[in-house]
Amino acid sequence: MSNISEQVLSSAEPQAHIVLGLGYGDEGKGSFVDHLVRKTGARFIVRFNGGAQAAHHVVTEDGREHCFRQFGSGMFVAGTSTILSRYVLIDPQYLLEEAEELAGKGVCYPLERMIVSADAPIITPFNRLLNQMMEVARSGNRHGSCGFGVGLTQRDVEELGSKALYVRDLATAELGSKLFQLWQKSLREAEQVACQVNSALYETLKNVDIDYYEQLFRHFYHRVRVLEDEALLALIRENGAIFEGAQGLMLDQNYGTFPHCTRSNCTFENALDLLKDSGFAGEIRRIGLLRGYATRHGAGPLVTVCPDLDLSSCHNGSNPWQGQFRLGWFDAVAARYALAVVGGVDLLVLTNLDRMATLKEVKIATAYKCADPRFFSESGEMLLPDKGRLDYLAARTEALSGIVPSYMQMPFQLESYLKALEQLLKHPIGAISLSPMHDKSYR
Repeated sequence: MSNISEQVLSSAEPQAHIVLGLGYGDEGKGSFVDHLVRKTGARFIVRFNGGAQAAHHVVTEDGREHCFRQFGSGMFVAGTSTILSRYVLIDPQYLLEEAEELAGKGVCYPLERMIVSADAPIITPFNRLLNQMMEVARSGNRHGSCGFGVGLTQRDVEELGSKALYVRDLATAELGSKLFQLWQKSLREAEQVACQVNSALYETLKNVDIDYYEQLFRHFYHRVRVLEDEALLALIRENGAIFEGAQGLMLDQNYGTFPHCTRSNCTFENALDLLKDSGFAGEIRRIGLLRGYATRHGAGPLVTVCPDLDLSSCHNGSNPWQGQFRLGWFDAVAARYALAVVGGVDLLVLTNLDRMATLKEVKIATAYKCADPRFFSESGEMLLPDKGRLDYLAARTEALSGIVPSYMQMPFQLESYLKALEQLLKHPIGAISLSPMHDKSYR
């Protein structure tokens, strides 16, 4: 085990480990968080972006599997709790359902081990249904939304401010009236996109039982531990934590492939802000994950897509909202860009390498041919955009859709492949994953 890996996994002082995906999501974050919880003995897993659309799979040695959506991916480990920070958009209905699933898989008292910020926004069924209506109405021009209402809820937070719905509101006498007002708002917007293909969703939205959701939301509030940020941040300051990111850098709202991205910060930014606000004085380790090959769920460019790439099956598949899960060869240009955006990492992890075991030869995209100089340097590097320049990002996304990559091809031998990637990324690969379970190898 290398020195940096030893530092990442063991220290007498409280540590904060931030786990981030550097691709389009699906980089194996759940499995690595489970690994870190077991290796470090961390008591808390902090979610710091996204919402209920996360899908972090964990497989235990005794054969249990779970797709972690709102709970932290280390919850199979006794004594571990999840913290949903103010940056997470919470769906109480889906969280209660996930708690039942976990209890059925032997996780003791999952709701009692759930801590939520009073300032976290709430996803209503209205935004969820409106999101699905809008995506269906886009027909062949879908954004690739998961259909969970995350983007619309974040928009409410930005536009409505205190009139949006937050965890703290779930215990107030005004909850019912606030739900009614948000339902009315969603209905007005739904009228603008209603059509034959989304008529069933529209009818469901019009007939939502607001009283039912008022009771469900109150039930949720009293089943979990709700804390003001001062108390929540004190837990982080005194204990450290594993910070579990959602989605991936290439889906970030400020740096990703707009409009085929998430309305969330997928960099280290939110986690670092929480640590700063808490006054945490321990070590902070930034960990970035990439698959050994490229993947993408949902619409948008995947430069190295290879429909014939024959890899062993994984948990990802097609779904009604995002369509087919696409595979491709490793894209070193996109990986270098992701590393540049986040300012590098303390530990770079390559995952899902066991799924490549049957390949005799592999390709690696080393550069892009005839790349648009508005978005790429003369040497072929993807330029860093000004934060939040959506017009720039949209134009770059269009350019990426027509990119032809230059490949290097080589026989697949694991160590040679890793060395080739290290040279192309100009960054050491500190750990690899050769199993869907929590055991990982350090280099």
